Amino acid sequence: MEGIKIETKTNGYEAEALQEMIERFNNVAADMFPGCTVYHFYYGNRCDMADIEIGSGNYAHFNIYPNRVSLCGYTGENEDVRKWEHMTHNDELYDGKLIELAGF
Repeated sequence: MEGIKIETKTNGYEAEALQEMIERFNNVAADMFPGCTVYHFYYGNRCDMADIEIGSGNYAHFNIYPNRVSLCGYTGENEDVRKWEHMTHNDELYDGKLIELAGF
């Protein structure tokens, strides 16, 4: 992925069911936050805990599932928070646009 750094850790899971959603998520992160670092932790085959670090101590934490991406915590400027809210999908709190933003 050009423009961002991606680090993935796992506790033995491959998260096959998540790879399409993770790819969408990474593509949108690269578009919205050039130069960011995305950390993925495959908590299970159906759950990825992802963080986007954008510098200056600002970050967002997401949980990624096959049919849902939830924003779970963050610290950042209002503009960054609005972008993170758009990076959700089927989230109970935010009107996410991840699928539209990913373009596929």
